[in-house]
Amino acid sequence: MLENLRKKQKIVIYIVAIVFILGMGAVGITELLSPQPYLGKVNGKKITLEMYQNKIQEIYNRYSQMYPDQPIDENTRKSLESQAWQSLVDDMLWDQQIKKNRIKVTEDDILTEMQNNPPQELMQNESLQTNGRFDKSKYLSALKNNPEFFVMMEDYVRSYLPRQKLQEKIKAKSGVTLDSLKTEYAKENDTVSGKFIWFDYNMSEPVTVSDAEIKAYYDKNKETEFKKGPASRMKYLAFEEKPSDKDFADVKKTADQIYNRVLKGEDFAALANEFSEDPGSKANGGSLGEFGRGQMVPEFESAAFALPKGGISKPVRTSFGWHIIRADSVAAPTPDGKMKASHILLAVKASEATKNQIADNVEKAAKLIKKKGIDAAAKELKMEATESDWVPHDQDYIPGIGQNSALQEFMRKAKPKAVSELTTDQQNRQIIAQQLDNKKVYYEDFEKVKLRIKYQLEKEKKVANIKVKAEEFIKKYPSGEFFTAAPKDGWKIFDLNNHKKGDNIPNVGKADEFTAAALKLEQGQTSGLVHTKEGSFIITANERRKPDFNAFSKDKDNQEQIRKRLEDAAWNRWYDAMKKAAKIVDNRSKFGM
Repeated sequence: MLENLRKKQKIVIYIVAIVFILGMGAVGITELLSPQPYLGKVNGKKITLEMYQNKIQEIYNRYSQMYPDQPIDENTRKSLESQAWQSLVDDMLWDQQIKKNRIKVTEDDILTEMQNNPPQELMQNESLQTNGRFDKSKYLSALKNNPEFFVMMEDYVRSYLPRQKLQEKIKAKSGVTLDSLKTEYAKENDTVSGKFIWFDYNMSEPVTVSDAEIKAYYDKNKETEFKKGPASRMKYLAFEEKPSDKDFADVKKTADQIYNRVLKGEDFAALANEFSEDPGSKANGGSLGEFGRGQMVPEFESAAFALPKGGISKPVRTSFGWHIIRADSVAAPTPDGKMKASHILLAVKASEATKNQIADNVEKAAKLIKKKGIDAAAKELKMEATESDWVPHDQDYIPGIGQNSALQEFMRKAKPKAVSELTTDQQNRQIIAQQLDNKKVYYEDFEKVKLRIKYQLEKEKKVANIKVKAEEFIKKYPSGEFFTAAPKDGWKIFDLNNHKKGDNIPNVGKADEFTAAALKLEQGQTSGLVHTKEGSFIITANERRKPDFNAFSKDKDNQEQIRKRLEDAAWNRWYDAMKKAAKIVDNRSKFGM
């Protein structure tokens, strides 16, 4: 009997399961079996299309409030949408860290913050001031008697207080001690002012470096200086939505018509106001004002500077479209001569036919790359595939493309010959890539670093030559005459002002040996020769300032300032590391964004 009951129980479970699955038809069984793609993820938490659209609208509204008379053009739109995405990602990272660090904010915490820390902007409100100064009693009265104001302040504090408490917790863990404060204080207050002679290696006689020397340096330092990784390389095709020659030819017909109307005597300014698509000059009758050579694109400049005063050009093609140019003045025949001109611009944009052709090419490319490889695909499409250099996996941009998390994720994970999904870069180009290499370790190519090594070896030889000349100089003159004799022998003298540990040498660069030698000097002392990778130096100290630890131990304000700076630096390091370690998935390109 027990066995029969178990069998019946299994049947009941199966029936319940089937009913449950069938019941899910109300929400769409296909959503269970084929989940819709998400827009992105932040450490596994999804960003939906609706979340992104809501954030974009929020950013748009804020922009419109700040700049009510400024329309949102295409570049602004892209920038605002990028801000919306980053804001969403940052908000989710904050929320995750608040939860991870068990940050709790009570109603009492919120009320206390509201009462004691009104925002600075609110303190400038005249209705909350007495005799031009913030009146806390008026502020507290407004909280008590104005429910709408109370709710507004409560929402405001509730939005930032958890983040503030997280910052405080991370700063508290930074380990800033009294010894840390003293070290920082000592670094800031151990300074030297005076002058220095620089035996500049650029004044060396010419040197030569052979190919054999360059190769020997590369081989010797290959494992230390030129060993890199992990990193990837790829090739990609970039499809830009730009007008075709036919699109230009179609707009040229209209440009010719307007040009003929100008020649027949119609008012240029009126035609510019009616037809020009340059918002910056249209309202001014097409006037571009005064400009010099090199300020306009070459095609425009060539046509404009060739015109006599009052002359009208035939339609001139540039990347912007077709221009009809009128010379309002002519330039003087000198390189810096300027002219004034007006123009009527007919912009040329990609037609629907061109866009469809580009879309067809993109679809064709994806299939060809998977079948034949990217080089064969590029050849068949009469395009040029761009090969990237090695892109380190921890680098947050791809040279030539910019930031693109989807493509960066592909490069980090894909095996050689893998083909990426279609993505859109910061220049609004559609990108399809094929992975070439993905290695944990690689070596910089000798041919690519050859010139860098050559420059370094040349510099080292010049520094060595100058070292000999510097030693001859100090043998030639007594120390008291160094700074009067140096200019006579062609060596430069520079001022040194409050130089401290970590500073660059003025007009030279950074050399720790220089700083160490300078800080060993007492006031009135002059160093011997100081040899560095930037050449040789002689330093004289006119003024020395040293840390006064007795005074510092009593200066609580200074201690607090340094503590705050060190804690802020610790927080920034923590935040940057947290963002770098975050796993961000950006699928916006799959949604055509």
